Parts: sequence; structure tokens; C-alpha cells
Amino acid sequence: MRIETLRLENQTTLSWLANPEADLAGYEIIWRETTAPFWQGAEFVGNVTRASVPLSKDDYLFSVRAVGNGGRRSLATYPLTLRNPLVPPAK
Repeated sequence: MRIETLRLENQTTLSWLANPEADLAGYEIIWRETTAPFWQGAEFVGNVTRASVPLSKDDYLFSVRAVGNGGRRSLATYPLTLRNPLVPPAK
């Protein structure tokens, strides 16, 4: 998973590799303020591999997690930076 840092703006764009699981419903972007100990918000973005949320990458920490058809969610992981969105994330 990567967080795009090409532009300074008040939204954050994340990209990730697709999950090969057959029962995948889609993905959630989750976030918390940089000083908060627990995740504070989530937005389901569908079965895509790139999405944005209207929150500043300076004020929040982000993650993406897979959501199964039954509602189960994967573990959250922290993204690496991506300065050039035309280069796909490494496997």
C-alpha cells in the first residue's frame, strides 16, 4: 500500500495491490489523528485499488483494509510513500 505525496493538498490518495480472495466485497480506508491511539474513522471505497479521502496526510495516519462479503476485515497496515503515481507499488 502506498500514500501519494506528489502534491500538497487537503486530501489523501492511497493505492494498493488487489486482494485475490474470491469473497472480497471491497476495501476500507481507515484513519486516526496523529495523536490518537485508535482508529477513528472509516470509509468503504468499493472494489478499487486507488481512492482518496478529504483529509490531510499531515494531520492523520491512514490504512487500507480488505472487507469480505461476510463483513470480516483484514488487519490494518501503514502505507509507504509514493512520489510518482505512475509507478505501481512493489509486491
